[in-house]
Amino acid sequence: MTAAIAPWPARAQARPLRFADMHTHIGVFRSAVSLRETMTRNGMLVLARKIVADQPVIGNLPGRGLQTMRAAAPGELAQYFDARIAKLRAQHREERLAEIVSVGMLDRAVSSGEPAVALAAEGADFLEGDLKRLEAARALGLVHLQLVHYRVSEVGDISTERPVHNGLTAFGKEVVAACNRLRILVDIAHGTSAVIDQALDLAANPVIYSHGHVTAGEPYWTQNPIRARAIHKPVALKVAKKGGVIGIWPLGAMYRSLDAYADALLDAAEALGPAHVGVGTDMDGLPASAMPDYEAYPALADILAKRRVKSEDIENLLGRNYLRVLRQSLAA
Repeated sequence: MTAAIAPWPARAQARPLRFADMHTHIGVFRSAVSLRETMTRNGMLVLARKIVADQPVIGNLPGRGLQTMRAAAPGELAQYFDARIAKLRAQHREERLAEIVSVGMLDRAVSSGEPAVALAAEGADFLEGDLKRLEAARALGLVHLQLVHYRVSEVGDISTERPVHNGLTAFGKEVVAACNRLRILVDIAHGTSAVIDQALDLAANPVIYSHGHVTAGEPYWTQNPIRARAIHKPVALKVAKKGGVIGIWPLGAMYRSLDAYADALLDAAEALGPAHVGVGTDMDGLPASAMPDYEAYPALADILAKRRVKSEDIENLLGRNYLRVLRQSLAA
């Protein structure tokens, strides 16, 4: 049986830290941001900070969105990841932000109400086919791994390009098994339905789809990039049935206001259950957003409360669901 996340602590500060973002790039691409001050001012307890593992080789094509622009040189993506994780860890040390690497550290963050981060990668491209690199990354604090991004890789297919592997590769399946062993949360965002189904079969713990949206129709790579990036509702229900969480992103092209985004969050909660939906802001990763900064989190909580959403459901949607599945992976 998985232990429950501890109750939120009573704190003297005006705004208790209670929220979690399951997918953010804040301060990853640009350094001029004080994470601790931003988090404490806006009630953010935990951020999953994502290093974009294929960043050196992707670019934006007008009308087609982000795509792989060139082949990666041998060692290029591994070196890029190593430099990025070193930079983030240095920032965390400077700002005295705890990095969640174990159940104990997660529980301490929740009980103390001190801001903390979960180091994450958007894409396993940095592995370059070598599982030892995953072990090394885990030793540096990586606890959350999104399998694929915008590059059809050694791991598997992506939702926005023609499938070539019929889901996960043999190596991709080994990566999921290694995540089970190393206590790393598996994130299936950007994966095809086949990738997600296969990851669900292999994962020992609940998985997350950290950011995107749910559609009634089957997404297909030839559709526009936003539609292709969706998760099919029957697949999302499989994720929920296994205890996982679907992160809804506040993409500005879809949701013109925070109220509209709240509608989407509640629609997903109705379809999947409020225990299986969360927020993945993709902060600093979206061209336009209904949640452009973390001041939107307390504002979103207020919107949900005014709609008479149960306080327990608000807490779950805005953070506790992510913390639960992260804890389950760390405790495995």
